[in-house]
Amino acid sequence: MTPTRREFGSLAAAGIAATAIPSALFTTTATAAPTTAEDAPWGGPLAPDKPLAKAYDDAARALAEVDDNPVIRWQYRVWCRTGYRSPGNAGTGQPVDQLTDPATDFVSPKGFLYKNYVRPMPAGGVQFLDNAWYFGTDFIGLVIVRTPDGLIMLDALTTPEDMRTQFLDQAAAAGLDPGDIRYVFLGHHHGDHVGGANLIRDSYAPRAKFVMGQPDAAIIAASRAELRKHRDEYTEEEYRARLAPLPSRIDIEVEAYPGHTVGMKRIQIGRRTTAVAILAPGHTVGQMQVIVPVVHQGETHKLLVWSGNDNLDAAAQYAISADFVQGLAGQEGADVFLNTHAYQGAAYRHLRALKADPSAPNPLLMGRTGVQRHIEIFGHAHRALAQRVIDGTWKAM
Repeated sequence: MTPTRREFGSLAAAGIAATAIPSALFTTTATAAPTTAEDAPWGGPLAPDKPLAKAYDDAARALAEVDDNPVIRWQYRVWCRTGYRSPGNAGTGQPVDQLTDPATDFVSPKGFLYKNYVRPMPAGGVQFLDNAWYFGTDFIGLVIVRTPDGLIMLDALTTPEDMRTQFLDQAAAAGLDPGDIRYVFLGHHHGDHVGGANLIRDSYAPRAKFVMGQPDAAIIAASRAELRKHRDEYTEEEYRARLAPLPSRIDIEVEAYPGHTVGMKRIQIGRRTTAVAILAPGHTVGQMQVIVPVVHQGETHKLLVWSGNDNLDAAAQYAISADFVQGLAGQEGADVFLNTHAYQGAAYRHLRALKADPSAPNPLLMGRTGVQRHIEIFGHAHRALAQRVIDGTWKAM
């Protein structure tokens, strides 16, 4: 059955259970960094799976093979087959093979080589839904959603300069006014997701509210306090440069439920718009995913924006978080999925295709069952990864 241009993922799925970036431009002829003797083993198989890990792997693979959505299948290919390993951490020392075609995917049979390939998104960003855009690079970006109550920004790029060149200088071409930003959701504390936040607050949208998971907000606050403590060790210019990428204030913190690591908060953007912020640790202790209402071709949808992946040594927690997000995604009717790291899921390829031809197939429009499977695969994969580490068949660090 051939997917329509409007939706992947629900075709055969009925009934399925629920740090700065290098400036070098991407080229398809770039080569992977060589593996050296100093590279510490990370991920990858040491021995065949034992029964429980194999059962989790089999469950993930079965869900991935329901249809041909490439973003959904990517979850299994990366997490279960490669363990997210790349040339600098190539499993048990085996070489990681070269990519067949980096323009379409960063997964090879023996690894995952995204770190060597970075290029800017097309000018003006990519409008992947009627009211949603992705700005940034193939590696990292931000999402803008235009609602009746103003703009929502999800993640904030790596540096103030990136925010200026990759979004602010291009916003007008997309018909967007940064002064209309009402809420900024920062998915986790890593510098490639928060570096441009202060520029938005200080120069464009001073009344915007900033939202973050409470554990990561505490890390940001501690980082700023530590920097102030050692201020006399820097020149004024150095101090300001170090302070600039650290968000100056988090207005709304999403806390864990008592006795749990996960939590949820509904955020009222305005009279007509509500977002759901989900504390779901894994990549960091305060990682947050967000569900926001969107519109496409005259129909209302729910977009789940995921902020980052990886962290094999937190696989067990990631499985718990995936189950929690899956349940909320089902409750809220999430039917579109995008990670702000566009290389994950090879989304960069599909974003570029949509920029060139808005009628191109859009695998981000997975349908409700597709989003459920996508998250469930992630959960099973991380149960498999955690069990492999317990079994000693894979090495985490």
